[in-house]
Amino acid sequence: MLGYEKKMQLPQEPLEQETKRARKEEHGCDKFRGALWGSNSELKLRREERDQSPITSTTTVTNLVVCSRSKRNLSQCLCETETNMLAIVSKYQEELNLATAHEHKVADEYAQVYAEKEARGRVINSLHQEAIMWMDRFALTLNGSQELPRLLAKAKAMADTYSTPEEIHGLLGYCQHMIDLMAHIIRNR
Repeated sequence: MLGYEKKMQLPQEPLEQETKRARKEEHGCDKFRGALWGSNSELKLRREERDQSPITSTTTVTNLVVCSRSKRNLSQCLCETETNMLAIVSKYQEELNLATAHEHKVADEYAQVYAEKEARGRVINSLHQEAIMWMDRFALTLNGSQELPRLLAKAKAMADTYSTPEEIHGLLGYCQHMIDLMAHIIRNR
């Protein structure tokens, strides 16, 4: 029986070796399958990239053309805007010059009006001083003597005696009025 057992054992060893070898082979096949699957996946990705490349290239070219047109349009708009801005600046510069000229004109007119006002004030002061001087003289004449009223009364008597024109009577009445007015002003001063 020993021989049988040995015989039985002998075939088992090659079976184990065969199993090991088969496992190794299967493991190698799995590795190879994994490598093939990885290579296949990489080739698939490269194929997709290659297929996408003309689309991307076409899209890029289209985008480049659109961008170039946009750039050209923007450049034209910028030129038009610059021209418009220069026109606007020129217009406002003219308006500023007109406003400045108007301001100078108004300032000159103000200076002229102010000078006229000052001159008028000097004339009024001068006339006022003259009036005061004459009122003082007339007051001295009226207060100092009754010569002016006496001379006026004498002139009225002569005008009544002789036939005199109406204008002389009017002048004598005006003189009497002025004497009365001056006497009133002097009393109330």
